[in-house]
Parts: sequence; C-alpha cells; structure tokens
Amino acid sequence: MRPAGAIPDPLSLRSAAACAAATLVAYVGVVHEVVGASLYPEGPAQFGGPLVWHAVGLAGIAAGLLLMAGVLRVLPVPIRPLAAAVGGIGAVVFAAEALTDGAFHLFAFTLVVAGGFLALPVPRSHPGT
Repeated sequence: MRPAGAIPDPLSLRSAAACAAATLVAYVGVVHEVVGASLYPEGPAQFGGPLVWHAVGLAGIAAGLLLMAGVLRVLPVPIRPLAAAVGGIGAVVFAAEALTDGAFHLFAFTLVVAGGFLALPVPRSHPGT
C-alpha cells in the first residue's frame, strides 16, 4: 500500500504523450478564447456571432479536459471517438482556411495532429519487450 501523498506510478511513454496531446486540445480552446478574436477579427462574425464563437472555444477547453481525464483514467471517456471528432473539426477548419485565404491555421493543424494521435489505436506491447 502506498502512503498518502506518495508519488503515483509514472505514466507509460504512450500515456504521457497522449496526455500532452489532450493538453494541446485544451490549449487550442484557451488560445481561441484569449487571442482568437485578435488574430481573426472576422472570426466571431463568421461563426455566427460572439455567443457561438465563445461556445466553440469553451467546447475546445472541455474536450481537452475530458480527453485528459480519459487518458489518466479519472473518468470513463471514449477517447478515440472524441479525439477523432476533434481532429476532424480541426481538419475542416484547416482546409477551409487554406482554401479561402491561402493561410496556414496553426491551431487547427494542432487539433488535427493531437486528435489524430489520440484517435490512433494503442499498440499492444509484445511479450518480452
């Protein structure tokens, strides 16, 4: 039995990377809320107004926190479907930005990479490795 306040067992490398990816999802939501309208002044209008704009940012933060809770096994979160949805939304925004403005949307790309990583099946470890 571990004494109270003891450091828990370390995460596997895959779990640590998955937690980092989930953190990036939440971070994109924070950036969307804090500086999104400054970087994209037309953004709130394109999203249908400030209410929808902020709902998207807060949803990104919530999705990232849920993914972290699932990776850390704090809550029974369906990680792969949620991550696939996040990555898909990022891909749509990334493609739309590239096609309409010819711009590279770093934060949408971050969602594609982080969501894609989390949506990948976890490789099974082989005996003796």
